[in-house]
Amino acid sequence: MSDLGFSFSLSQLWQIAGGQLILIFASLILIFVDLWLTTDEESDHVATMGWLTALSFLVALWYLVHREWPLHEVVLAGVFSAEKFSVFVSAVVLLAGVFASLLSIGYMRNNRMFRGEYFVLLLFAVYGTIAMLQAVDLLMIFIALEVMSLSVYSLAAFLKDSRKSQEGALKYFLLGCFGSAFFLFGLALTYGLTGTVNITKIAQILSVGPFKHPVVLVALAMLMAGLFFKMSLVPFHMWAPDVYEGSPSIITAYMATAVKAGAFGVFLKLMSVAFTPILSLSGQPDFQSTINLGMLAVYWKPVLWWLALLTMFVGNLVAVSQQNVKRMLAYSSIAHAGYMSLGLLAANSEGRMAVLFYLVVYTIMNFGAFGVLFLIDGKEGKAQTLEDYRGLGYRYPTLSFLMSLFLLSMAGLPPTAGFIGKFYLFAAAIKQGYFVLAALGVMTCVIASYYYLRVVWKFYMEEPAREVVAGNISFVTMGVLICLALGVMYFGILPAGLVHIANVAQQSLAMVF
Repeated sequence: MSDLGFSFSLSQLWQIAGGQLILIFASLILIFVDLWLTTDEESDHVATMGWLTALSFLVALWYLVHREWPLHEVVLAGVFSAEKFSVFVSAVVLLAGVFASLLSIGYMRNNRMFRGEYFVLLLFAVYGTIAMLQAVDLLMIFIALEVMSLSVYSLAAFLKDSRKSQEGALKYFLLGCFGSAFFLFGLALTYGLTGTVNITKIAQILSVGPFKHPVVLVALAMLMAGLFFKMSLVPFHMWAPDVYEGSPSIITAYMATAVKAGAFGVFLKLMSVAFTPILSLSGQPDFQSTINLGMLAVYWKPVLWWLALLTMFVGNLVAVSQQNVKRMLAYSSIAHAGYMSLGLLAANSEGRMAVLFYLVVYTIMNFGAFGVLFLIDGKEGKAQTLEDYRGLGYRYPTLSFLMSLFLLSMAGLPPTAGFIGKFYLFAAAIKQGYFVLAALGVMTCVIASYYYLRVVWKFYMEEPAREVVAGNISFVTMGVLICLALGVMYFGILPAGLVHIANVAQQSLAMVF
């Protein structure tokens, strides 16, 4: 047990939660910067806010990588931890924040949305996600989850003149409240059984007998259901298509990546530490009894097996029928959640590593696809149907090539990062004996290839149906898209470095105290 586990000081707070503090301070500063810039040119106002937001994320990312990653077994007052797993997923979320803030500059200019509070909300959304990931206390996880959710609800409704945006945000809010309520009820039941909300202590107490109590299964089911809403697993996905379609395109990309990364990260941390025997691998005598928690797997693994299967099939089959590219990508994101669930189900080191690896590559290719989409769209909703994409390969060759690359990676075709990510997920499932589920998952990849390649076909094999005028393509936007494209190819050809880092990160879960 770390000496910091039961003590508190400002230096320890800065050491363990410095990344969170940087984002909080940046959020407060940007509120005043936004007020100070109100007299400036609106376009410059947006650019200044966007660059300052991206800089804030980069500073926080630097702190996490250089100061928090080297820490070992450090827990602040039993509330926040700085183990490598949380730092890794937090870094993914911060990268998503950087992409979102830079791409939002061009998006807001094209859509004449000159409102600085957009970037402040984005900062709070990222802060809430990171606080949720670093928390080892169920109550703090819930509080951080609500901070993140309230910010994202507001961002989803940012197109205030769009009925789709308002409808989607309302659905997101209502169903998000249901998810939060499930999680809170599960938290209350867990506390009633164990007398604690610390996930490590929960594991210790449950493992010496209470894990046989039927109420434990109810609490576990409620905690899982609350997170399934954020992960958009079928049948908890009802909100996703309408919300993704109605939200600003860059916010859709953020919800599909950073919010999902946060939910998957918390699920991995919660399940691995509190309800599985991973702590018994730490070698410490205090945690040897947690080996008994392996008996819970016979209850939650069959449920996750069916949810993974349904999510892969429903997401891909419904995506085939979509004529709106943005809505197609929304259902596609549901299917990708199903693929990542294979790693959760495997519940082995390979599965956890595969989930972390896939979170990185999915963030890269998803932001790339939505970045190209908003440029082709020009103004939100102007050119999002498949018919609008006909013949654009010759009118906008660079954008078409980039979109094709990102879609091919999502389809899982070599030598892209998407292929490597799916390979690791399926390999982890096969290693645990889930041959049927892996085979059916590969079948859904074939279905996904159809609707992804259909867009590429529209680009190059059909004549234009109408004239589509893309939005303004700034140097910053194009630079981000090129970097994302290089990332897709790099991690597809040379994945070993990221695989090693992800493996080191997942191993630290056995040391969350």
